[in-house]
Amino acid sequence: MPGKNKVAKKRLDKFYYLAKERGYRSRAAFKLLQLDKKFEFLCKSKGCLDLCAAPGSWMQAARQIMPKDSPIIGVDLAPIKPIPKCSSLVDDITTQKCRAALKRELKGNVVDVVLHDGAPNVGTSWLQDAFGQNELTLAALRLATDFLQPGGCFVTKVFRSNDYNALLYVFNALFHKVEATKPQASRAESAEIFVVCRGFKNATIDPKFLDPKHVFSMVDEDDTAVNVLQQKKGKKARPEGYDNLGGIQLLNTKVSVKDFVLGSTPVKMLGEVNAFTWDESDECVFWKAQKQTKPEILHCCGDLKVLGKREFRTADSSGPARGRAQADRGAVQRRHLAGVDPDRTRGRAARRAEPAL
Repeated sequence: MPGKNKVAKKRLDKFYYLAKERGYRSRAAFKLLQLDKKFEFLCKSKGCLDLCAAPGSWMQAARQIMPKDSPIIGVDLAPIKPIPKCSSLVDDITTQKCRAALKRELKGNVVDVVLHDGAPNVGTSWLQDAFGQNELTLAALRLATDFLQPGGCFVTKVFRSNDYNALLYVFNALFHKVEATKPQASRAESAEIFVVCRGFKNATIDPKFLDPKHVFSMVDEDDTAVNVLQQKKGKKARPEGYDNLGGIQLLNTKVSVKDFVLGSTPVKMLGEVNAFTWDESDECVFWKAQKQTKPEILHCCGDLKVLGKREFRTADSSGPARGRAQADRGAVQRRHLAGVDPDRTRGRAARRAEPAL
């Protein structure tokens, strides 16, 4: 099956080979390392619970960063090969049996970090796969609330789908600070993002609040376009996910930077597409070479769905500070690259000032 082998080879990226080189059991270890580098939730952790932990790469990464005497416990349906100074359980995180086993293992203590990088068996349909992933995330959160100490941290993988906003609503109700991000080690074509929830409130929780049937019925679908630069606090945002065009679910929607810059509805495009690509067109090559196009902007173009209003405004290099003259020069350059005669865009005064030949 040459087609299948070709796809498999594409998945063997630099993080796959780095994981082999450094002894990690999977490339997913770099996702946790990059998340911790940004949010720093492991270096002072006094205890960590890793849910859906097989094959154990997140446990390896956590052991590398956490204090040596801090316990790490991994749980999964599949057996996990022993990892030094870590323990593991073979159990289903959705059952009371698993909850009782963890209480025995922790000896009545609590932890300050709970990790979850699990995913159900996928491949049936996008809607079913996304719901299964988010349902598993809610089950991990339910278990985390039993063992997290006040102020603790919950890090989980979620799929961008129609249920994503409902999950964020639950996270924000239980934690003081919730941030979504996509580490570099996560493949760009993947639907996954990671949510880091910090400052567990340890409040009394209504069981319905963690019931998938109740949680995922709280958000109504809204097909109206979103202006990502003018979202107001308190206003219900559109659930983030993938476009449904004619009943066809798209995994990822990408648009060329050229189409974005020269298009007539750039703000609408920011709310509808997932990423901007830098193709080999003259316009993209020219813009990419400019000093204003910093690495931060190139990185932001890779996944727009994890950016907020502040990031969109920061990445926008056409702010007031550039001045009218600089904006005019940029407009002339863009029209020239687009094949428009620059002389047609200049005013009468500029043409009168030119010496007659």
